[in-house]
Amino acid sequence: MKKLILTEEAVGKLERELDLLIGKRKEISEEIKKARGFGDLSENAEYHAAREAQSLNETEILKVKEMLESYELEDVSDYTEDQVRLGSEVEVLYIESGDQDDFTLVTKIEADPFEGKISNESPIGSAIIGRKAGDVVNIFTPGGSVSLKVVSVKN
Repeated sequence: MKKLILTEEAVGKLERELDLLIGKRKEISEEIKKARGFGDLSENAEYHAAREAQSLNETEILKVKEMLESYELEDVSDYTEDQVRLGSEVEVLYIESGDQDDFTLVTKIEADPFEGKISNESPIGSAIIGRKAGDVVNIFTPGGSVSLKVVSVKN
């Protein structure tokens, strides 16, 4: 299995998420207790909904704990100051269309395309990591082949 690479910010985000999920246990437990009071459990929709919420919450807790137990902190010493790495603000030029795009390269935990944050595991993210301004890369995405030029890198 591929090692999960995280930044300190991503680890903090996961730790906060774990705290919230663990705190939610008591709330869900109270909902189950309350729903039990409504009578016959075989036909009690509130009870079944609360049990489903409990199951989903416990699954999320296990998933986050697993990530926190098996991650590796990104080692930025492998990169020079002008190379794309996690946390880099990158400007790229799509060669075919002439469109430009700005984004920050982050871990999959922090990725949010609507906020201009793309994952280092995405096709574009994985293709430009370690690249420098001026480099041209050909990327195979689900939508087809794309050529782009790294215009600038800010770390």
